[in-house]
Amino acid sequence: MKNPSGLRYRETGPLHRDFHRTTNGTIAYLRKRYGLGLLDEVFRRVAHDVYHSIHEDLKRGDTEQLVAHWRHFMRREKGRFAIRRRGDTIQMTVHECPAIAYLRGRGIPVDPAFCRQTIAVNEALSEATPFAITTEVLGEGRCVQTIRRRPS
Repeated sequence: MKNPSGLRYRETGPLHRDFHRTTNGTIAYLRKRYGLGLLDEVFRRVAHDVYHSIHEDLKRGDTEQLVAHWRHFMRREKGRFAIRRRGDTIQMTVHECPAIAYLRGRGIPVDPAFCRQTIAVNEALSEATPFAITTEVLGEGRCVQTIRRRPS
């Protein structure tokens, strides 16, 4: 289905959550076969190539597309989350990751490097930008992702 907002990363067609199963399996395969270094490079390329326009906006000092992306997909998948802004700091607290909930709900073991994708993509998105993006994994499908301006 065409994206009515005209913005990237806002698809509205059918939701196929089995994507999470495929992602989990791919992460497991790459981690076991090639190691964490290659896995991190794949995530870095995803940040720079797939999420190119988000990265470019961040380079220009604009966080809005990334925040809209977070909000859209968390709502689309009925994730439990909160986004808060305090000055130049934006924080998304994920109370229940919809991907991990989907995998667990089907009895699929979550690969130990599954959350690494969020950490590595966030770090790569913030490369060469005025922002640092940190991800604190709290366990059990919970994390805190924080965008802060780097000190001048």
